Amino acid sequence: MSRILLGRNTGLGIREKVYETADAIEVDTTDQYELSRKRVLFEDIVLVTYHREVGGGYVGAHVLIATVFLFIAAATAAAQGGWLGALIVGAFAVPSIVAILVRTLLQVDVISVYSRRARAKIRFTFRKELAREVYGRICAKARQTQRKIEEENRALEPEPEPLPDAETLPPSVTSPSA
Repeated sequence: MSRILLGRNTGLGIREKVYETADAIEVDTTDQYELSRKRVLFEDIVLVTYHREVGGGYVGAHVLIATVFLFIAAATAAAQGGWLGALIVGAFAVPSIVAILVRTLLQVDVISVYSRRARAKIRFTFRKELAREVYGRICAKARQTQRKIEEENRALEPEPEPLPDAETLPPSVTSPSA
């Protein structure tokens, strides 16, 4: 069974790898030391969404870091520590400010795949074209799988018997009684 790596999601204490297999989207989650796998089968997919988000936790953490360094720089300048010292300490806030600007301008593309029992999310920070390609591939595979199942179910259903003509029915059935 071959699995194609679609993307990785990382957070505080959790790491996810999202794979595409022949019949499902698989999510391997590592939470601290515990590994779990869940599948969203293509035949069970109800909804696939594609949207962009900034990520409040990411931006909030960088705002906090930048604020701390800028506060220390302001305190250094106010305490007669010299402008050079304040600029050096303030320079440590620049990477966080750049990270905030990049994140708010580019945002993160998120593909969410929902079924009745499971959900998978794939995040793309910089590879926007790959995100659109993966979204299209997931939608096409889900549609193809569900159509195939529908055709198989139609083939298994017996053909309905034709309805009898009005001429062959008894008169009590064809005309209303008074």
